[in-house]
Amino acid sequence: MKKKNISNTFYSFFLLPQKLVVRIFYDINTINTIEITFTESNWDALLDQLVSEGNEERLLGTAVVNGITYDSVGVRYKGNSSYRANQIKNPLNIKLDYTIDGQEHEDYGTLKLANVYNDPSFVRETLSYEIARQYMPASLANYIKVYINGTYLGLYTSVQDVDKHF
Repeated sequence: MKKKNISNTFYSFFLLPQKLVVRIFYDINTINTIEITFTESNWDALLDQLVSEGNEERLLGTAVVNGITYDSVGVRYKGNSSYRANQIKNPLNIKLDYTIDGQEHEDYGTLKLANVYNDPSFVRETLSYEIARQYMPASLANYIKVYINGTYLGLYTSVQDVDKHF
């Protein structure tokens, strides 16, 4: 009978620096929730103005992601094809670590939310990423319910940012 090397198991589990993170945010079977609060009541007009100026700046707010609060996050509208100044449900780019370095949710610092523009099925984007990952590296994607200043904007597609965690 082979003798187990307990010391190697001990060293690899307890003594080596590890960052154990359970990542369920992009689980395809999970619908997340984000509640964004801006102090400005005209947040939509301010975000529209940033887009019209071609400005990459962000509006500061607070985000509650699945019950966890993040202060001083930066929010801006994203996308060229699905953004419209006259609609409320525009795609969002949210930097949790905009002013607070290292502020992340499950190791993710940027959340990219698509407004499922021209997709009445609500599955095209998430399904395409699921299929693409069978053949090449591709972002994770699922869904998120979005509220801003207490108003429900709808269901969005949440797509993993291509960053250091990708």
